[in-house]
Amino acid sequence: MSLVLTHDYSEVKLKYTITNNVLGLGITGKVMQCIHNETGVHYALKILEDNQKSRREAEIHWRVSDCPHIVKVVDVFENTNQNTKKNYLLMVMEYMRGGELFNKIKECENFTESEAAKIVYQISSAIAYLHERNIAHRDLKPENLLYTSNENGAILKLTDFGFAKEVVTKKSLQTPCYTPYYVPPEILNFERYDKSCDIWSLGIITYILLSGCPPFFSQNGQPISPGMKSKIRAGKYDFPDAQWKYVSKSAKDLIKSLLLTEPDRRPTIREVMNNHWVAQHNDVPNTPLGTSAFFTTKAWDQFRVGLDVIHK
Repeated sequence: MSLVLTHDYSEVKLKYTITNNVLGLGITGKVMQCIHNETGVHYALKILEDNQKSRREAEIHWRVSDCPHIVKVVDVFENTNQNTKKNYLLMVMEYMRGGELFNKIKECENFTESEAAKIVYQISSAIAYLHERNIAHRDLKPENLLYTSNENGAILKLTDFGFAKEVVTKKSLQTPCYTPYYVPPEILNFERYDKSCDIWSLGIITYILLSGCPPFFSQNGQPISPGMKSKIRAGKYDFPDAQWKYVSKSAKDLIKSLLLTEPDRRPTIREVMNNHWVAQHNDVPNTPLGTSAFFTTKAWDQFRVGLDVIHK
């Protein structure tokens, strides 16, 4: 599926009414709410400055939009602002009414290990679709995982392809772009890397889903500290009894494999999908977790500082 751009901004106004409702701020642009004029269906409109990086984002996102667990792009337009003479790309995407992953978990009264396994399965499905096409997302984090609705059974989808890039050959990536809590050691070490960086980030998300807190965090108020970097490089973390006593060994073993410091030793995303805890997520025990309760604490608010900082 190749990207076809509509060049006339009047085409946007003919098809959509752009509201003043800001849905969010991505790493590369603002996201507004818009409404299809004929159907009344609500969509999200992402506004990007037109440059090579934005075109790469739009192209990659468009190409993978058929995946059930990736936010769908329905239209892409070019536009020139007549006042500033700047060129923009306007991406119209499906409107994810359910909001961010962690916010939805925060609202759960009884979040369980089985539900966490189902979430990991859905995230892995999106990653598999990318990796099978030799694309690394490079910014896997809960803020980029959105639900289609607030209803039970809503689908979780991956979005924001601002850092996504094709991996032409193994270890062909070198730009150190990352969000601190999810950064793998090879990027901290300024080494060349590949799509296995997404496997590490999946491990961090899985750890947080099951415990409520990240395995690596700064203790001095900075988003990332020398001590935190040292622990990431060494892969030094643990499973404190307070959060992990009743979590299954299968879940812990999966995390250990995802958070291996040597990229070549991490499982491929297909191996993750075949892992029993992921593949048979409906059979995972409904063990209650403290994740949703922890998400309401001041400690979580402090962790969120590091979650929102991007290095690029």
